[in-house]
Amino acid sequence: MDTTDRPLDIGVYGARGIPSTYSGYETFLTTLLPELVRRGDRVTMYCRKGEIDGEGPWAGVERRFLPAVAGKSTSTLSHGLVAAVAARAARHDVVLVVNVANAAFCALARYTRQPVVLNTDGQEWLRDKWGPTARKVFLGSAHIAGRCATSLVADCAAMADVYRDQFGAPSTVIPYCIPANDWSPRPVVVAERGLAPFGYLLIAGRHNPENNIDRVAEAVHRSDLPLPLAVLGTANYDSPVTRTVRELAEVDPRIRVFGHISDRGEFFDLVHHAAVYLHGHSVGGTNPSLVEAMGTGARICALDNPFNRETVGPDAAYFRLDPPNLAEVVGGLLAATPDADRTARAAVAARAAERFATDEVVDAYRAILRTAADERRPVALPTRWASDTAVVA
Repeated sequence: MDTTDRPLDIGVYGARGIPSTYSGYETFLTTLLPELVRRGDRVTMYCRKGEIDGEGPWAGVERRFLPAVAGKSTSTLSHGLVAAVAARAARHDVVLVVNVANAAFCALARYTRQPVVLNTDGQEWLRDKWGPTARKVFLGSAHIAGRCATSLVADCAAMADVYRDQFGAPSTVIPYCIPANDWSPRPVVVAERGLAPFGYLLIAGRHNPENNIDRVAEAVHRSDLPLPLAVLGTANYDSPVTRTVRELAEVDPRIRVFGHISDRGEFFDLVHHAAVYLHGHSVGGTNPSLVEAMGTGARICALDNPFNRETVGPDAAYFRLDPPNLAEVVGGLLAATPDADRTARAAVAARAAERFATDEVVDAYRAILRTAADERRPVALPTRWASDTAVVA
């Protein structure tokens, strides 16, 4: 895609800020925004005060720190409102917003003729971490997203189908990308954690119910699988998932809880050197941590759903939780020959490099941001990840 046109002035809000490895949004923006700057754009990220270290610009991205009302639900909504006002006052050419909960705030930009592109991400209204009121807010936000934002971005074709079929809103399909890094495998990092390279199972993610980390740990606890399960990640609230995993770890020495790993190199090493990387995310769409695991050449066993299958493709294994078959599927992977293991790892790494390359994803984002800024009307662009997506007026 052509990126040689004039620079854009881009405002960004909806995540805690950058740099961060806390969640998919923050990790993705930590890669995307400096790449936009490298292409000549001016980018301003509206960060939540007190949740990001440092001050001033980072990697060429201007950062403005704005307040938020503390709380699992109130933090996102209060900061979104303040950031929407600040971004409108700054008169950016276009605003990029993440998190569908901010859909109503996008209307402030769109209906005062400031183009705004909204990344809708996953099905937040299905997440058990939210109470009934919050889920209603997310579902209501999804219903109005197509009317409040100039353009929507879905991170996979299956999620674009949800917004088209359930909410009547077209989307431009652009996935998350492999984060830019110069990582290479270092087995010593794994040994320092008391694990044997390729001698453990691993699951990682935020400790939210829909990521099924506790259910996977319970399945391992009930099984006779010989390898330990390393559990990575945390939650920003008192999560019952974390409590369950810790209780299991107290009675089963195979369950080992490591918490959040902020060093990306160490995280990649732990994922890559697992005998099997388990991915239990059940709510669409594409999960950035799954893309990262593919990029490391992990041996992947994912929960069987359309979103995970679209991401990883045919060279992963897939398990069910209802009825459960995780032990049988993982046992089959552990019994595979070394050649079969190497072939599967190489295939998912090649798929990651081919489908989720940083340059192509950044170019696609810049194309939809440029189109929204220039045309100032609802538009969805065809992309290679969803070739049948049509431009609409």
